Amino acid sequence: MQQLYCESCQRFLADRFVVGSCPTEGCYNDFARGDQCEKCGKLLNSTDLVDPKCKVCGVTPCVRDTDHLFLELPQLREKLEKYIDETSVAGSWSQNAIHITDSWLKEGLKPRCITRDLKWGVPVPHEKYKDKVFYVWFDAPIGYISITACYTPEWEKWWKNPENVELYQFMGKDNVPFHTVMFPSALLGTGENWTLMKTISVTEYLKYESGKFSKTRGIGVFGNDAKATNIPADVWRYYLLSNRPEASDAVFTWTDLQAKFNNELINNLGNFVNRVLSFIAKPEGAGYSSIIPDAPNADSHPLSQSLAETVGKLVEQYIDAMDKVKLKQGLKIAMAISSEGNAYLQVLQQLNLCTKAQISFCDEKREIAKANRTWDLVPANHKIGKPVPLFKALDNDAVARFREVFAGSQAERNARVS
Repeated sequence: MQQLYCESCQRFLADRFVVGSCPTEGCYNDFARGDQCEKCGKLLNSTDLVDPKCKVCGVTPCVRDTDHLFLELPQLREKLEKYIDETSVAGSWSQNAIHITDSWLKEGLKPRCITRDLKWGVPVPHEKYKDKVFYVWFDAPIGYISITACYTPEWEKWWKNPENVELYQFMGKDNVPFHTVMFPSALLGTGENWTLMKTISVTEYLKYESGKFSKTRGIGVFGNDAKATNIPADVWRYYLLSNRPEASDAVFTWTDLQAKFNNELINNLGNFVNRVLSFIAKPEGAGYSSIIPDAPNADSHPLSQSLAETVGKLVEQYIDAMDKVKLKQGLKIAMAISSEGNAYLQVLQQLNLCTKAQISFCDEKREIAKANRTWDLVPANHKIGKPVPLFKALDNDAVARFREVFAGSQAERNARVS
């Protein structure tokens, strides 16, 4: 095959060291990598790029011939299509995963190069190709198996047991072809009884403020940045899940994080938990001195029974959403349960029934089936701890500060600090 070679650097260029214009009609991305365009998602060969440049020195590379190993995808087409047709339905693949995979099949499967002229990587165990390494997206999925083998000698109970094991995978849309076409093809080609992926949940892109997250260029908020804000991890988890780009691109903004944090987590969930626990913690007469009371005949109380029926249905919807890997929908339903609890307390307060009716949320066995008896979620006579707010509100000054601190690339941020 032909590959780009930088005469200035005197080496064949790895995909990440080549940048150029995407050749796909209508894309117009001038920063496509040597193996894939992040904008349109199309997989490329570095020689496909228009006006390619070496990212190290900026020189235009030349084209040289080199020998490589290929995965013969055309020979695996029949087995692969049968797997995709059956599993995409049985595994409820997300629509974007189906669309991306179908586009690959419609274009026609072509032999795919699985080696590179690099020093860093997994060496090819073949004398003729000993100076080459495997292409990262050929060997990385195999790493799923080898990591399991490092963890347990019984790895085949997971990876060669498709009758009893279901494999779920989560990723961004740019990695779909490697997991729905390349990796399954490699496994199918061995003729062995591998556990193939059943369900794939694919997200669109999460953008940052007015631009796009980019680890390469250091634009956005990453793990170390999130930790530095001292915003609780649960807040990040909630915001990212509630803003999960399942069907279309989503945008991370500090003001949106603040709004979801203050208006949803604090005002809904945090308020609900604090109201319940604070009420139970009040002295006898006003509350229950931190001891969970029994709730005799709670199922005969109209408001309690109505709440229980509503929560029971919501729990069923939640389980259904999570079984279908609809994480964003599942979280929304979970928050709806909190909203129902808040509304339930507010009615009771107006009727002054809190103490007289001895209504509370308690359950001895804490089973999902008990969702229709919400008053049994915490066992009677259990003493609660001191109620404290789950979260502290995120104020405007903090949001403005974070927006300023995490503006631009990480290089630009470091320059401002120095």
